[in-house]
Amino acid sequence: MPKDYVISVMSLDRVGIVAGLTEAILELNGGIEAISQTVLKGYFTIIVTARFDEETDPQALAAAVRDRGGPGELEVCVQERRVAAPTPVVPRAQRFILTVSGPDRKGVIHRISSYLASRNINVEDLYAYREGPRFVLLAQVQVPPDQELERLQMDVASLWAAGDMEVTLQHENIFLATNNIDFRSAEFGIRNSE
Repeated sequence: MPKDYVISVMSLDRVGIVAGLTEAILELNGGIEAISQTVLKGYFTIIVTARFDEETDPQALAAAVRDRGGPGELEVCVQERRVAAPTPVVPRAQRFILTVSGPDRKGVIHRISSYLASRNINVEDLYAYREGPRFVLLAQVQVPPDQELERLQMDVASLWAAGDMEVTLQHENIFLATNNIDFRSAEFGIRNSE
């Protein structure tokens, strides 16, 4: 009977981690269903969902992945995927893109994530970094259909003193149509397409 697992790996970054991980999965007769990977401040992180045609022991899978690195190099976590099919965290939600930028200070991510949680808005993807004295956050969020967009935009902007932080909340389609995202730059950059 097929088994689905979620595998996460963290390590100092180096060439070949993805190749080693995928080799371990393949050798155990598994196939990757979804993958998300990034390098953050020199640390490599990845999360993978994989399906195995035969019964696979999670400890053996974790050991096979660890063996692709040096002694103590790869932190590996494997757990059985418990959900048969993805169910939406926020039913009938629409995707929006939230951007926040301004002076760097402690607590910005906590303040925005707490507000979103209080409005039943789920964060699907989040990327934030500090560039000198400036802070930049980009998040893909699921907004429930009962939320009024104009009210959300005003509330998010009012989390900081007027003019202190630049905040935008746009439907995903509008964001994609009006922005060019450059993933190839040294730092993640957003440029207006106009």
